[in-house]
Amino acid sequence: GLYLAVIILWVTSFLALYRTLRQSDLAASLFGSVLGIFGLAVLAVSALPHVATAPISDLYHASGTSPEDQAALVLIWQATQGIFDALLAVGLLIVPIGIVLLGMAMLRSPAFGRGLARFSIVLGLVGALTAAFDIVAGTSQIAAIGVLGLIVFHLVVGWRLYRLSRLAHDSI
Repeated sequence: GLYLAVIILWVTSFLALYRTLRQSDLAASLFGSVLGIFGLAVLAVSALPHVATAPISDLYHASGTSPEDQAALVLIWQATQGIFDALLAVGLLIVPIGIVLLGMAMLRSPAFGRGLARFSIVLGLVGALTAAFDIVAGTSQIAAIGVLGLIVFHLVVGWRLYRLSRLAHDSI
């Protein structure tokens, strides 16, 4: 539940970035925000493996389930988990690409500065590379780096968006 709440909050962050950056670079801000939101939707879908695996578990633990049926259910469980792992990897690949594009839009925006823009581009590239490595190597341990990068990006850029909104509010 907390994971889904965070993803919903991140959607608002991408929308706020689009609104802020569309004046400086419409194409990069629009495409980056769309990719970011699409990637978050994929991550949200990957957050619910228990919806698919709970019925399999119930069948496995039901009385009267034969050992052959249990062996088949184990294979079904593994296939289902593989689908959710693939969705996680794809989401962790798409969102950083959106972050790279938003970083490119930040380069043209005086409100963000070159330092934050470069930080976003590097963080997005690192996230995309870790996700690509996760997809190729099949290990999910390195995916934690991508998730940590997403958290850091949204904290840093979210704080900057908050400060920009306070400046705009105070100038009114």
